[in-house]
Amino acid sequence: MSEEIKNYYANYDEAGRLFRDNAHKPEYLTTIRYFDRLFEPNSKILDACAGAGRYSFYLADKGHYVTACDLSEHHVNIIKSSPNAKKLADIRACNVMDLSEFEDSSFDVVLCMGALYHYRKNEDKQQAISECVRVCKPGGIMALAYLTEIGCVYMELSEDARNIDELLKYRSGELESIFVATTPSTIENIAITCGLEKAHSIGTDGMVYAAIHKLNNASDENFDKYMEFHYSICEEPDVVGATLHGLWFGRRM
Repeated sequence: MSEEIKNYYANYDEAGRLFRDNAHKPEYLTTIRYFDRLFEPNSKILDACAGAGRYSFYLADKGHYVTACDLSEHHVNIIKSSPNAKKLADIRACNVMDLSEFEDSSFDVVLCMGALYHYRKNEDKQQAISECVRVCKPGGIMALAYLTEIGCVYMELSEDARNIDELLKYRSGELESIFVATTPSTIENIAITCGLEKAHSIGTDGMVYAAIHKLNNASDENFDKYMEFHYSICEEPDVVGATLHGLWFGRRM
C-alpha cells in the first residue's frame, strides 16, 4: 500500500490543494487557527505527515522548531527545494508506523495529518498513533487528521447518485481505494487507548461539499463572514460527524 500512496502523491498537487479555491481554504484556515491557540511559543514540533510542507513552513514562520517528515520522497524533495527550507530544523523521509529514528518524548507537538487517510485496519491506525504518542512529551499535544465516512459519501456523490452503491462501501470499509474514511468516535477511541486525553474535536471544513459553488462565488467580505460562522460551529458534534476532514487534538497523559 505504501508504494500506491507514494505513486498517488507523486502525481498530485498537494502543495496547491489547500489554496485551490474558497471551498478548500476552510480546512487550512481552521487548522492554523487551532495551532495558534494551542501550541506554546517556540515549540519543538514533528510534522510527521508534512506533505509539501504547508503547515511546516507556517509553524516555522511562527517561531517553532519544526522537523518535517513524509512517507513520499516526492514531497520531501519539494520541501527541500523550497527557498524556505532553511527555516526548518530538519527535513527527512519517514513512516509514522515506525518512528524509531526519534527518541521517546522528543517533541512538544506531533502532527499526524495524513497517514490516517490511508490505514484501513484499526490496528494500523493504533500503531501509527502509538508511535506519534511515543515521541511526544508528556503533556504535549497531538493532532490527528482523518476523513469521515459521511463527508466522503456526500463529497463524491455523482449528480445523479449513480455511484451510491459504491460509495456506501466507505461505511463497511470495503471500498477499493487508497483513501479510507472513518468516524470521529473511532479516532477518539483509538487515541484515548493510546494514552491521549481529548482537547478538541473539529470539523475543519464543515459541510463544505454542500456549498462549493456558493463559496467559490463569494466576495472576500462574505467569505470572511462565512468563516466566522464556520469557526463558531466547527466543534459541534453534528458538524464533526458530517465534515469531510476531521481533526482531533489530544494531550499525552
